[in-house]
Amino acid sequence: MAFNFFKKNPSSEAFYAALRKTMQNGKSKDQCACIDFLVRPLDLFKNKKGCLKGKGCLKNGAMTMDEYIEYVQKTVSSLELKQRALNKIGLDESQISEIPPVILSGFKLRDDGVFIQGEAVDENNFRYVSNIYYVTYIFFSATQLYTYSYTLDTISDNVTEFTRDFFYTDITCITTEHEVEERILPIKGKGCIPKMKYVHANREWDTLKIVVPGDYYSFTSRTTETIEQSIQAAKAMIREKKGL
Repeated sequence: MAFNFFKKNPSSEAFYAALRKTMQNGKSKDQCACIDFLVRPLDLFKNKKGCLKGKGCLKNGAMTMDEYIEYVQKTVSSLELKQRALNKIGLDESQISEIPPVILSGFKLRDDGVFIQGEAVDENNFRYVSNIYYVTYIFFSATQLYTYSYTLDTISDNVTEFTRDFFYTDITCITTEHEVEERILPIKGKGCIPKMKYVHANREWDTLKIVVPGDYYSFTSRTTETIEQSIQAAKAMIREKKGL
């Protein structure tokens, strides 16, 4: 896949320009804008004020991190995924009204084939996005747990939807996993003769896994306080329904 070659040429802007041009063939205007933003060397400080790239905007006119996140959020909101999920599963609101659904969402930040961009919030905190965005609903009825997952790709028409349903009595295991991937990146210091220094720009993930005999459901997302709370709420709800 192109991404493997992309990773081997991290400093070649000419390569990125050629890759963007190739990828944009036949794409929509929005997809082209997302390609312009995502397919370029990772520079966590490119949107910061100062001598690197100007004041808060990319030199080449590509969208900013905030604009990209806003675009993804608007796209997801327009899909009305909760109702879409209920239609796919075959539920109505009355069947799940007792317990609010758990909603998990986030950008995919691992595996080859994913184009990742990042930005420094400050020198110790970073935020990352990619072309792949997940949304998952977990619904709770009186006897069963239902999951609906939707995955979109901002640089193509690729979409994945799938559903799972489990009886609470069949659930044998609920696991959560927290992972940290160390990322150490060089940045230039300030001054007339800047010295190179290094910052830790780690990426973190949380994974929820629900296991039943012969099947399982798994969701992995970037670690945030909201995601952690949602995962804990899902675990507590399952335990309650199983009488644990």
